[in-house]
Amino acid sequence: MVKSIRFLRQFIWINLSAIFAFAAIVILGCYATGVTRGADNLFKSYFQAFPLMMLFILYIYGFALCTSSLNLALSFGARRRDFFWGIQGSILLYTVVCWLLQMFMSSLPALGNWSQLDRPWVMGSGSVWTGIFPLLCLTALVLGCLSGVAMARSRVAGVILIVAAVLALLAGSVVLFIMSDLQMWFFLLEGEWSGMWGSLPYVLLGLALLVLLLGEVVIWRTVKGYVVR
Repeated sequence: MVKSIRFLRQFIWINLSAIFAFAAIVILGCYATGVTRGADNLFKSYFQAFPLMMLFILYIYGFALCTSSLNLALSFGARRRDFFWGIQGSILLYTVVCWLLQMFMSSLPALGNWSQLDRPWVMGSGSVWTGIFPLLCLTALVLGCLSGVAMARSRVAGVILIVAAVLALLAGSVVLFIMSDLQMWFFLLEGEWSGMWGSLPYVLLGLALLVLLLGEVVIWRTVKGYVVR
């Protein structure tokens, strides 16, 4: 397992470096274009939606874990069971690093003393979003793995799953973002969440957990029976 993690690590650090570089460009752009002083431009939009963009980037990274990386590792003699756990370690590393980066981006306007006027808070900066963001990262990576598996078996099935996964990530993230921002308003107006609004976050989180569970089963069966091409 350690050898598999070391093998995947060489790709992980390159991928994470790309995420950090993108974050640096967005932050520098905010300073250079006056977002820190209240300006409204493209860099402000990038800054606010950065967690959502990270989820889509992680989805793309997960795509290679069960396709090219799997084929290459087994070609070099990696054991299937060890590589499966190497995938789990990679997913966990991606998730932890991106979670920490999301929290840093969320707190940057306050830490940097950006303008109080129209301060550009990161998408879903509240405690609700911060708490569920690791689960969203895990889900995005597993969906990426499943999309890669589907694409390897059938191009049509792969395209269908990719479209469905992208729509699910987008819809789920936006809804959870809205719910996290509306939580205080519902509390003030009604004293507690009720009806559909009260159960929707739990339904979405339950679906994410179900995707993770079923996805891990599919990944394990795929890796266990994979034939090097």
